[in-house]
Amino acid sequence: MDVIFSASLIAAFAAGLVALFAPCCITVLLPAYLASAFRQKAQILKMTFVFFAGIAVILIPIGLGAAAIAQLFRDFHREMYFVGGSLMLILAVLAILGKGLALMPMTKRIKTDMRNMDVKSVFLLGIFSGAATSCCAPVLAGAVTLAAISGVFWKALLVTFAYVFGMTFPLFILAYFYDRFKLQQSKFIQGKLWEVKIGGKTIFVHSTNLLAGLIFLLMSVILLYLALTHNAFYAPVWQTKLGEGLNQWSQKVVPFLNQIPDGIWAALILSLFGYWLYWSKKNSTKS
Repeated sequence: MDVIFSASLIAAFAAGLVALFAPCCITVLLPAYLASAFRQKAQILKMTFVFFAGIAVILIPIGLGAAAIAQLFRDFHREMYFVGGSLMLILAVLAILGKGLALMPMTKRIKTDMRNMDVKSVFLLGIFSGAATSCCAPVLAGAVTLAAISGVFWKALLVTFAYVFGMTFPLFILAYFYDRFKLQQSKFIQGKLWEVKIGGKTIFVHSTNLLAGLIFLLMSVILLYLALTHNAFYAPVWQTKLGEGLNQWSQKVVPFLNQIPDGIWAALILSLFGYWLYWSKKNSTKS
């Protein structure tokens, strides 16, 4: 991608938006996020911040010059897909059984209160998504390198932040409207709780947990297949064309937006991020 030709914040933000649809990014990041959302059901914006933090743990150090991390993930991309596929398989089983990484079983006592967020699993998925999307890191590194030339560390940090925020921006929009319009109260999200008896034991399976489990399972199969076939960077033709189209679009839009000073973009991006963070905490307090 050639979208970043300057160290501007809006260019980094646009690059993040384009990077989200890159073959090695959206294939992992979007399904992982959706599966997490179906599991959590409520306070999705708060969960999105946790997911964002997991991605940032990987990508921000890379953007600030930790090239060795990007090289490590690139050299062991196939092995990472093995680990990721195994992780998704474990999460699929836990989701279907109504358990989290803390292995707390779902019982009748809590069968109608399933809003507790498994922060550990969401954060771990964010970290894995960040590692899987590190193939897009050269775009980020290019922007930060130009920012670093000015000798201003805070600008390099802001450029990196703008990139990661741009990558997750569509997820924040979805999460914000999901929480604002209380979509967790819809019949689809409320779902049904089924009792399944296996070997004399009764297991409670929630419909949305089952859906999340199936998404995790599908991801597991895809990741393990790509790893076994030595094709970890595979992407269908339509996905490649979508990425190319977005990149061409950004090439036309970014020069126009660059006419606005970076200070204004910084204020807008940080204000929006801060507002959503405030909304998330406010909504969490009411729950």
